[in-house]
Amino acid sequence: MNRRSIIKSMLLVPFLLNANAFTNNKIRKFEISMFGDLDDDLIVLKSTPANTSICDIHQMHNSKGTFVYNNVSYKINHNPGFIKFRKEYKIIDDEIFLVCLANEREDAGLPKNERVRTHYKNEKLYINKDILLESLMPEQNSVPNYPLWFAEDDIPRIERKDENGNTYNYYNLFENTIVQMAIVVNKASRIKINLFDENDELKYSFEQLLNSKPKLLKSKELLTNKLNSHPFTEVNNILNLKIDEQIPNNNYINSIVIEKDGKTYSFELPYPMMYPNLITGVSVG
Repeated sequence: MNRRSIIKSMLLVPFLLNANAFTNNKIRKFEISMFGDLDDDLIVLKSTPANTSICDIHQMHNSKGTFVYNNVSYKINHNPGFIKFRKEYKIIDDEIFLVCLANEREDAGLPKNERVRTHYKNEKLYINKDILLESLMPEQNSVPNYPLWFAEDDIPRIERKDENGNTYNYYNLFENTIVQMAIVVNKASRIKINLFDENDELKYSFEQLLNSKPKLLKSKELLTNKLNSHPFTEVNNILNLKIDEQIPNNNYINSIVIEKDGKTYSFELPYPMMYPNLITGVSVG
C-alpha cells in the first residue's frame, strides 16, 4: 500500500470527540540536552497536521551554513564533532516533535541513492533527566561485534584512546541518513506510525502507547519476526557485518505518516532513515 492510500483512509476515520480533546490541550515543557561526541548532526523538528518545520539544526559537514527543508532555508549551527546542547521546548496536543541524530556529508553533494557506509557515533541524548536516545559509541561497546570504521591494521587518524586503551573509533553506518530518531508527544497517547520508502511504498508500521518513560518502538514486522532485531538492521532486513564485502542497499525511508488522536501528521524526513529498530517514543505529560 502506498502513502497516498493510507493518508486517504486515515482521513476517512471519524474523529470521536471526548472531554480530553478540549481540556487536555495544555502547553507542556520539556528539555532536550546532549553533551559529548556527535558525528555528525542533531536536528529537532516540530510537526503539526498542517506542516513540519525545523526548530534547531547542528551540522558537521555543511560549509554553506544553511539547510533547505520543505523549501525553507534554515541557518545551521556548526557541530565540530563534540556537542554541548541544552534547550527547553513547549509542546501542545496537536504538535509532535522529532529529534533526529543523523550522519551527513552535505559538502559532498551525494545523491540519496549513492550513499556509502562510513563513520558514525553519538553520546546519549536526554529528555529532561531520562535518556531519550542511547549512546552509540564503540568505546562503550554499545553494539558489540559490529564493523568499525578503523580496521585493526589502519593507521590511527586520531591520537586518542578509549577506556580500554583502544584507538578512538566509529561504527560503519550509512552516510546521509538518520541513524536514531525520537518521537515526542504532549500527553500519553496511542499512536500509529507508517514509514514509506522513496517510492512512497509502505515499508514498516508501528502501533504503540507512548507514556512518560522513553521506549524503543517495535514495528509490526519486528513483532512478527519479519525483521531482524539487531539495532543496525537496515531497510529490507539487511545486516551489514562485513567490511571487505559491503552489502549494497539503495532503498531507504523517505517519509513518515503518524496518526494520533484522530489527526494525521505527514512529513518528509530531512535525511533518509535506514534503521527501523532505532526509533524511540515518549510523552511529556
